[in-house]
Amino acid sequence: PQAEEVSAEPTEGASAADLQLAPSGPPGHLPRSRGRISEPDIDLVLGSGGAQPVVEVLVSGGRVPWAGHTAEHAMAEVYEIIKQAKTALIFVNTRFQAEFAFQRLWELNDEGLPIALHHGSLSAEQRRKVEAAMARGALRAVVCTSTLDMGIDWGDVDLVIQLAAPKGASRMVQRIGRANHRLDEPSRALFVPASRFEMLECRAAADAILENHLDGDPPRVGALDVLAQHVMGCACSEPFKLTELYDEVRSAGPYAELSWEDFETVVDFVSTGGYALRTYDKFRRIVRTPEGLWTARNAQARLQHRMNVGAIVSPGMINIRIGGGKRPMGGRKIGEAEEGYFEQLTPGDTFIFAGQVWRYNSLVGADAFVTPAPNDDPKMPSWGGSKFPLSTYLASRVRQMMHDEREWTALPPDVQEWLAWQKIRSAIPDEGEMLLETFPNGKRFHMVCYPFEGRLAHTTLAMLLTRRLDRLGVGPLGFVCNDYTLNLWSLRPMDELDLDELFAQDMLGDDLEAWLDESFMMKRAFKHCALIAGLIERRHPGAEKSGRQVTFSTDLIYDVLRKHQPDHLMLRCARHDAATGMLDIARLGDMLTRVKGHIRHMPLDRVSPFAVPIMLEIGRERAPGDAAGEMILAEAEEDLIAEAMP
Repeated sequence: PQAEEVSAEPTEGASAADLQLAPSGPPGHLPRSRGRISEPDIDLVLGSGGAQPVVEVLVSGGRVPWAGHTAEHAMAEVYEIIKQAKTALIFVNTRFQAEFAFQRLWELNDEGLPIALHHGSLSAEQRRKVEAAMARGALRAVVCTSTLDMGIDWGDVDLVIQLAAPKGASRMVQRIGRANHRLDEPSRALFVPASRFEMLECRAAADAILENHLDGDPPRVGALDVLAQHVMGCACSEPFKLTELYDEVRSAGPYAELSWEDFETVVDFVSTGGYALRTYDKFRRIVRTPEGLWTARNAQARLQHRMNVGAIVSPGMINIRIGGGKRPMGGRKIGEAEEGYFEQLTPGDTFIFAGQVWRYNSLVGADAFVTPAPNDDPKMPSWGGSKFPLSTYLASRVRQMMHDEREWTALPPDVQEWLAWQKIRSAIPDEGEMLLETFPNGKRFHMVCYPFEGRLAHTTLAMLLTRRLDRLGVGPLGFVCNDYTLNLWSLRPMDELDLDELFAQDMLGDDLEAWLDESFMMKRAFKHCALIAGLIERRHPGAEKSGRQVTFSTDLIYDVLRKHQPDHLMLRCARHDAATGMLDIARLGDMLTRVKGHIRHMPLDRVSPFAVPIMLEIGRERAPGDAAGEMILAEAEEDLIAEAMP
């Protein structure tokens, strides 16, 4: 077989002012071919792995903060390192972190270095200008998210900086490869941990990369909503025979175990909408010919499919335009953000976007109108971009590093002291254990556990535990989670609870079912599945539904199906998506299996060194960014550290 290399040249033309303002098909796509493709004769060629990367971990000012996720404490040193590099890519994990880091670097940029910003919420024009300037060698640094993870071959890049924890060794190998993109030259990378737990994660990731021990994604099972879209696409191409298409679909790895019953259910859904919707003519998209073949119902059905095809569902987006007043005219577009972002703002609020502070004036249709507010302090609600979960493999290495005191010598002195005092005041768990601490603080009683399974799994676990604690009469009041820890607090002590019963795996049965029935997440997952499968369409000839209109339509159908056909295909897909994507049920189930009979409970009379970071996150949620709140947080941090350490 012949391979063909394809490259794309970035668009030219970017000024410094512009910059300051700022493979593939869809997942699950199936090739349109008849029958199985025979494997050609292949000669396997093995090559050397090239130069070993140089990976370092920054210890800013000789100390590591107790908590945080922005690495703000290290920004001055990061700026000095950028000055010494030829060109640096500064990777972060979320769009919020990208905006935050870019703003801080520009505040430090007394020498006027050309530093740019690149993430998925910026307009395509702005991103192209940054890419063109980078290709010309006109930039010293770009703050970016995963938008520049792959497909980047800029010869001037000699340093990759990862701000905050990497979350996965394989992801970091991909990012590190952007520097010195040549086989015989080592790529150079710098990790900048934002907190002490992140220092453990960065050290574990650096060791894994140097040992070439990488994490990978688990095998994926083909989604039925994606299959429904493929069936419709086949029908738009040419009439197909059911058994032949079934054989073809099963030749793809993710669908190798697809049952005939599920395949028939998918085809029935595309042809009728399912039992509860079959009386509505609009859901009839394919029909059976007299010859027994299936084809698109008419030209309109084909057009609708082609206008809505795609398996990547973005949230409803709002255009951000410059303009003000009650009747603003359509001004220049500076980017776009999710609808949910503006639900957190009221007119007059300020926020950071594209590296500048803006004042939000009004929302008209799908346009948010803003004006520059360079002299104001921004209000920065969380927004945009998903947080990468801590990989299972990296979490295991962190637990191993904590347990093996010989590995502590590679850590900064203050982190070594933190671990040592944790061992004295509470415990360091064994590799197979989950540490759980209970202690009073003020008028509340806390339960802090350390599963190291990622924020999604921890949030789901905390929600389910809250239901159980409520039934046990301890009066749960709230919880907070991060990638390493979860903290629940209540009105009554939790020292005497039966922890094996509390963490029993049956919480993934009735408790999960009851919670999902009450949760908005199921409706959100249903909307995504309905858009992919073609049950709901966003685009029509000459018009496009807003995110609000799509949500309204899917909510109505969701309620009808739950009442009249609870086993409908789209409800099944929504439950699967919620379990795997939004809730990480599979990982939570594995964790509950791992800790069964291995929960190490430490009843304490005060906060432990490990618990200080998650206790500080409670305060940060309640005081978003005002000066008085920051003073209160600083005092709370000092008090907690004094309580945890001698």
